[in-house]
Amino acid sequence: MSHSFKAVSLSFKKAPLAIRELLALDEPACRRFLQQLHSELHLSDLLVLSTCNRTEVYYAHDDDQSAAIIQALGQLKHRADIGNFAPYFDRYNEAETATRHLFEVAIGLDAQVVGDLQIINQVKLAYQWAADADVAGPFLHRLLHTIFFTNKRVQQETSFRDGAASMSYAALELVEELTADV
Repeated sequence: MSHSFKAVSLSFKKAPLAIRELLALDEPACRRFLQQLHSELHLSDLLVLSTCNRTEVYYAHDDDQSAAIIQALGQLKHRADIGNFAPYFDRYNEAETATRHLFEVAIGLDAQVVGDLQIINQVKLAYQWAADADVAGPFLHRLLHTIFFTNKRVQQETSFRDGAASMSYAALELVEELTADV
């Protein structure tokens, strides 16, 4: 894969909830961050995904911009101490690994509850924001449409999503199980 697609990720795999909450972005912040990264770092094929379990930036650039992205996130969140959080971030500097990571996140393979149904809609929303900001280039458009098509096939043709489909659903199932005899 010759494209310069990369990603930087803060997720439940490395970062405790308290840190993820400090660096989470709501919709207006995601939209501002997209514009900031595009104008200041000249990133293309740009996607900002922020959920309760992750804050991630996918981008295209010839050089690794993860340190600059983390610094920009710190500025946006008014965290002068952002350098202390750097070890909690994963960096995907090869196009193949960044692409695979986005696939795994969007499909629900890289989730606290495997098969999470909410994440694909969160990815679609992040994609809409990128398209609205005109920062999603041809590579990202094609990649995300491929992911959405694949997700639809997974839903229709496999039993992958049987069972708990979100953190809230899994928590409810656990509460019901623990209180069944009460």
